[in-house]
Amino acid sequence: MQCKYFRLLYVGWTLLLAGGAAGADQKPWFSSASVKATADVPYPQTIRVRILHTRRSFLLGCTGSYEYMPLNGGAVLSNAEDQHVSISRNGMTLGHRVYHADLLISPARPSDFLMLNHRRYRGTFILEPGAGHFVDVIDQIPIEDYLYGVLPREVGGDWPAESLKAQAVVSRTYVVANLATDPEARFDVSNDVFSQVYGGMEDELPPANRAVDETRGEILLNKQRKPVEAFFHSGCGGCTETPEYVWKSHAPSDDFVSVRDAYCKDDPFYHWQLTLGAGTIKARLRRAGIRVGDISKIKITQRSPSERAWFLTIYSSRGKTVLSGQKFRMAMGPDALRSTLLTDISRTSGGFHFEGRGWGHGVGLCQYGARGRALAGQTYDQILKAYYPTAALTQVGHS
Repeated sequence: MQCKYFRLLYVGWTLLLAGGAAGADQKPWFSSASVKATADVPYPQTIRVRILHTRRSFLLGCTGSYEYMPLNGGAVLSNAEDQHVSISRNGMTLGHRVYHADLLISPARPSDFLMLNHRRYRGTFILEPGAGHFVDVIDQIPIEDYLYGVLPREVGGDWPAESLKAQAVVSRTYVVANLATDPEARFDVSNDVFSQVYGGMEDELPPANRAVDETRGEILLNKQRKPVEAFFHSGCGGCTETPEYVWKSHAPSDDFVSVRDAYCKDDPFYHWQLTLGAGTIKARLRRAGIRVGDISKIKITQRSPSERAWFLTIYSSRGKTVLSGQKFRMAMGPDALRSTLLTDISRTSGGFHFEGRGWGHGVGLCQYGARGRALAGQTYDQILKAYYPTAALTQVGHS
């Protein structure tokens, strides 16, 4: 049993989690030259990704043997077989022991990888019991390794290399900008659409890994030398949006501009249509906490500068209800009503017909636009400049 390696790995991961400022080389747009910048940009070498939140049992394994111990101290045990982790009021049961506090799980050898429900992951796991008899599985992983498992889930692995590199920079910037600042936070990001979709090693593809490696440590900084909250979406439908027209919590910022984009017309959802029954719309609004009566009319009452439906008015037997386009889209389902760039709303015999363009909130990088720009010969820094014109492409965390 390689307890010495295990304990050293635990200390190493703990130090990495602390993060720290690193040297930064600012890369001017459209230039291969580097300009030395001050070391004022914190860059975490390791992040915490919640890959499971459950009250059900799950399967823990490894490509080799693995070791585990309570974070608050205790015996180090090892196993080479898959083990079920069961959850009850008494705590987590792993093997024949019950644990009430966090567990650190690590491969016994650096060349092996942990497995959760038969999926391989880089890094080490923390099993954290929480309220309501839930357990979180946290993957502590180097940020670049994390991106290996993100890119193929966010864009096509067969996309042009320059568009993959642009996505790598944006995804890296997004996670750095959204790191947990609360010292009590249990994780930095989740593995779903609320952060970035992350699938571990099973989703990795060589072209995407190369894009991560070739942009290692590169992020976008705003004029205040803070990481840009680098939003991205599938397709903008011809024009990107600025955050204040999507989320109430975002004030106007020069980090984002609305960009006319002629490069995303290959998006299969550049034009889309949806028909919903009036009763379906009413029921979905009610599930979202919006009470309306029998709906007779839906009207766009205010558009954003990008022509998206900023506010809509629902006319029903209970009167008029005004709500934001984003709230209406979330209530209908973002995979159904693909965007708020609505070009037409018409009444049908039993409901309403919607026509629109693009897929997503429209803020920041348009992924299909980046693909189109790469196919047209643009480099990844030119692509990023198009969507984040006031940002600086900067390398941090690496010499």
